[in-house]
Amino acid sequence: MPGTPNPLSEMGNLDNVVVTKEERPNPSFETSALPGFKKTVQSRRAIRIFDGVPIPQDVMRDCLQDAILAPNASNLQCYEIYWVRDDAKKKRLGDLCLGQPAATTAGDIIVAVSRVDLWQTHLAKLSDIMTDGGKKPMTGPIRDYYENIIPMLMKTDRWGFHNLKRRVMFWLKSRREPTVNGPVTRADHRVYGNIQASLAAENLMLSLAAHGYESCPMSGIDGRGIARLLGLPPTAEVTMVIAAGNGTPQGLFSARTRLPLGDLVKEV
Repeated sequence: MPGTPNPLSEMGNLDNVVVTKEERPNPSFETSALPGFKKTVQSRRAIRIFDGVPIPQDVMRDCLQDAILAPNASNLQCYEIYWVRDDAKKKRLGDLCLGQPAATTAGDIIVAVSRVDLWQTHLAKLSDIMTDGGKKPMTGPIRDYYENIIPMLMKTDRWGFHNLKRRVMFWLKSRREPTVNGPVTRADHRVYGNIQASLAAENLMLSLAAHGYESCPMSGIDGRGIARLLGLPPTAEVTMVIAAGNGTPQGLFSARTRLPLGDLVKEV
């Protein structure tokens, strides 16, 4: 890889980055935040039938603001969230979600979209924010990471040259030391983008629950049809559709069922 041997391990000095004061987790959260968080996580269920009443706009906007706080790779936020408010589009979305009652009865419908194709645009905007409009240029390992490493990982071309270059580079480096193994191919980038969109979607659903509203994520959908409805380019991919609103008693189809913790969590 270009530049420093491992920029990721040398990012301790980030004095050039504009950072605002933010509240971070601390021991007091165990009494102030944990009870509410547990209640939110444990009460969130996939609701299949809603009463059709839209969520107040200010509440939805607050939930969407929470959604974009989700963790994401390199802060590139390679996703978009579409809050579908047009009645005709909402009705059509119900059809494109294969008539699922969650979609046809929802007060609001949100579409999470993978947009790996926007990585350069988002990188430029991110760089402008991090450097305070160019007043504090990035230096050292963080500059190497954003100006060299990220483009090397994200660039693609129709002939697959960049894919081959990454494959060879990762293989050679892995012979000497631990290294990242991807993304290499377009398929890898698809996985990457859908992960970013899914993280934002989870934040959104938890925020909806904390505001007293219910939701239902759907992946059994006509993704291509939805992309056409939203006017998305071929490089975008619909990750999921989220129905949201006031759930009805009939909307909870079954008791929650989960595998035992030991089947899913491994201590090594």
